[in-house]
Amino acid sequence: MKTSVFIFALIMGLLSAELPATAAPADQTTAALAPCVDAAKRSGAAAWTCTAAGLTVEVDGVRAFTPIAPAVPARVEEARVLDDYDGWCENGSVCHRVINDYIAETKGNAAYGNQEGVIGTFDVVLRTVLNGRQAQWRVALIRDSGPLLQFTSVQVTCWEEVNLLPDNSCGVHGAGAPTVQGRWDSNTLYGNKLASSNEYYGAVNGEFTPAGHPGFTMGTLEGEYFNCYGEDNCYYA
Repeated sequence: MKTSVFIFALIMGLLSAELPATAAPADQTTAALAPCVDAAKRSGAAAWTCTAAGLTVEVDGVRAFTPIAPAVPARVEEARVLDDYDGWCENGSVCHRVINDYIAETKGNAAYGNQEGVIGTFDVVLRTVLNGRQAQWRVALIRDSGPLLQFTSVQVTCWEEVNLLPDNSCGVHGAGAPTVQGRWDSNTLYGNKLASSNEYYGAVNGEFTPAGHPGFTMGTLEGEYFNCYGEDNCYYA
C-alpha cells in the first residue's frame, strides 16, 4: 500500500511539473487532447491514454487517472440517422446525439502513447437502443492512426445514477476482443431489465495492445443518461 501511494504521488508530481511548449499536433483529435498529451509526456509513463475524460497512466503496475478537460468541450449535436461515425465528432471531445426518444449515440476520441509522444488515435462509439425497461448496446471501434490494435475485454457496464453515493452497477456485458485495422462493430448487447425508478447510462471500457507495443488501458466512455422513472418504459428526455 505504501509503495502504491508513493508511486501515485510521484505520478502526480510529474504531471504538475513544467514542460516546454510543443508544436500543435497535426490532427484534430490530438490537437483537442493536447492538454492531456502534454501532461502524459510530463508523467514519463511508458504507457498512457488520453480521452476527453482525462489521462490514464500506469507505472510499475499502479494505474492512476487524472481528469483533464480537452481543448474542445463535450457537446450535444443534432440527431442524424446516417452511419457517419468516422467523420462525426473528430475533435478529441465527447459528443452525444439523441436520434429519438429511444435511441442515442455517444462518440469519444482517444490518443495513446509513451515517453516519446503519441503513437496512435482511435474512436469509440456507443449506440443505445431502449426497449421497454431494457437497454441494448452496440459498440464501434475505429482506428484513426497508428498500428493495428488488438482489444481485450471490451465491455459495456450499465450504471444506475445514485446521488451522493457510488453508482449502482446494473450489469456488465462483454462486447468481445477484436482486432481493429479499420473499423469493428460489436453484436447487440442485451442489458438486464431495469427495475428501479431512476436515471441510467452505459459506459464502455477495456484494454488494447497496439502492434509492436505493450498493453494500454482504453479509458471509459459514458453514454447519454436515460430515464426509467416509475414503471413505464425507459426513454431519453
